[in-house]
Amino acid sequence: MPKIKAFKGIRYNTGTVEITSAICPPYDVIAASQVDAYYNKSPYNSIRLVLGQQFPKDTKTDNRYTRAKDFYLGWKNKGVLIKDEKPSVYYHEQTYTIGDKTCTRKGIIAAVKMDENDNYEIMPHEYTHKGPKIDRLRLMMEVKANLSCVFGIYTDKNKLVDTEIKPLLKEMLWDFTTNEGTQKFWKIDSPQQIKKIAGILSDKKILIADGHHRYDTAKTYRDRMRATTGKSDGNQPFDYALFYLSNSEDGVSILPTHRVIVDSMGVGLVDIEHRVKELFRILPFDNRKAFLDSLKKNGKGYMGLRVKGIPRYYMLELSEMEALDRLMPDDSHPLLKTLDVNILHTCIIEPIVGIDYSMTAKRMEFISNASEALEMVEKEKADIVFLLNPSTIQEIMAIAEAGLRMPQKSTFFYPKIPTGLVFYPLDAGTK
Repeated sequence: MPKIKAFKGIRYNTGTVEITSAICPPYDVIAASQVDAYYNKSPYNSIRLVLGQQFPKDTKTDNRYTRAKDFYLGWKNKGVLIKDEKPSVYYHEQTYTIGDKTCTRKGIIAAVKMDENDNYEIMPHEYTHKGPKIDRLRLMMEVKANLSCVFGIYTDKNKLVDTEIKPLLKEMLWDFTTNEGTQKFWKIDSPQQIKKIAGILSDKKILIADGHHRYDTAKTYRDRMRATTGKSDGNQPFDYALFYLSNSEDGVSILPTHRVIVDSMGVGLVDIEHRVKELFRILPFDNRKAFLDSLKKNGKGYMGLRVKGIPRYYMLELSEMEALDRLMPDDSHPLLKTLDVNILHTCIIEPIVGIDYSMTAKRMEFISNASEALEMVEKEKADIVFLLNPSTIQEIMAIAEAGLRMPQKSTFFYPKIPTGLVFYPLDAGTK
């Protein structure tokens, strides 16, 4: 059962820093074109910690990771960052609009004990890659803190955190509005309330929605620290990771992550049509709105396609299940065999476009906004775009519970958890 602990959080001093100028998105969703804007918001913006600038003259002793440590320690010395006096967990509420729907997501921020060996109560659902984990480990080794939350989702149809904890909340620390909606933030330091929260969550499995690389990195850091310190009792700060825990029954939204082929290596519409015709019906559209509306309405089993230089949109309708059985690997799990994003990679992107996971960074981009993805092709900044519908939380949970993994960037949980709400120190106890 997941073990939840309170900790003495490191957070921005409300009397010194305006929180809207200090937070930023998770490092891995910040586009290169957005970096300067966050740097210019405030000299104390969290981007200086999680996505520091790199310079040609960087050395082993002066680089983005050592500078992050200097910022972190310097801000603590100046009182820009303060440490809570009592072990606490934190309650965050975000009201946002998606399409014509307004949602409110609630989350508990706490230290969660990481899984040991094959005890999978914290369930990943996507593959991770070596490069990002090396990057995050170097940062963690320098700063000795979890700077961004792993976004975890559990299921509680009774919504006990909402009904039993929220009414007891005291004065808010922050109430602010950003482009992602209205956000409210409380600290909970009552031992009785913390015990109740831990009890509510103790029998829940946790799905990692976002932060797979951060979680894997935290486990690597834990193992290194156990070897270095000889402390393997499971009760050290490094045995825990910073989590944002939200109920799947309340305010969780999932967007698709579309595949934009920047370099198709000459593969065009004729190649795709010829190779997929035994698996898909191909339906042409001349109107973008009608095309996008049809994709959304049809849902599972439908994918969108736009190719550079072709003034039409195409809907791929999965129609031949017998062909799918032939094209998918013999050992494909039934849950993955009918997953749209897996079908796209296994039957089109890898065998036809020639992109496997080792080439992803060079030839393919992931974009959650369909219009932005289409415009990349229409403005000839990319060769091909494949549009997907989002997977459901039920599909993702089932895949994770079966111990399976979806392709990289299969899901886009929205909105992202802001970095800068609270930091979890690894060089101090959680008690």
